[in-house]
Amino acid sequence: MLNVEEFVCPEMTLAMCHVKEAVRTVLHTLVVCRSLGGLWPAEPRPTFSEVLDLTYMRTDCAEFEQELEPKVRQFSELFERDLAHSGRAQLIFSFYTTKSRKQSIWNIIVGSDEKIVFEQWRLPVIVMPMRRYPNPADNLKEEANAQATAAQQVQQTLQFILFRVNAKVDHLPPPPPSQPSYKFEVSFASLDGRSLGGGGSAAAARLGTSLSSTIKHIPYIT
Repeated sequence: MLNVEEFVCPEMTLAMCHVKEAVRTVLHTLVVCRSLGGLWPAEPRPTFSEVLDLTYMRTDCAEFEQELEPKVRQFSELFERDLAHSGRAQLIFSFYTTKSRKQSIWNIIVGSDEKIVFEQWRLPVIVMPMRRYPNPADNLKEEANAQATAAQQVQQTLQFILFRVNAKVDHLPPPPPSQPSYKFEVSFASLDGRSLGGGGSAAAARLGTSLSSTIKHIPYIT
């Protein structure tokens, strides 16, 4: 990826019960901030999060909602399943445009459009288990502290995003004519950059490598 504007958000340390909502607020904020018009303007709506006790802006586009929610769930499931011991991962949110490839047998296999990523946001997340006490009152206090800490970190991340999206605009291509926001994809990685399951770009890369290897071994027919 050439000329990609990359932003690394502040690291968030969360209880497992706050991961989905924290990621949800960040993803919707990114989409809203890059909804620059196109065929019709997006109408962001204020949404109150009972989980985090804060209000954030959410896109009104049902198509985007359907794309974001599975990724929120998949990222949370990474911690519940694959990262139960390490508790560390980053979500990678990429905005991209497409351009048509030249016609060829290879491009028929991998697709006629090439993705060109121009902006990428990395959200590092660490999951820490909440302490449990024999006294119910202490448990309630622990939960309240975890919620307050999560809300504070999410607010800091949203402020980081709002500052950066306004400060960096020279790299943006013209707004897409057929939808309110730029196209985007979501993938997951470890904090050291190793790809984790659930990411579309990683799967595409593996597919490309596999197909390339297969084609190289096809016998040449004269």
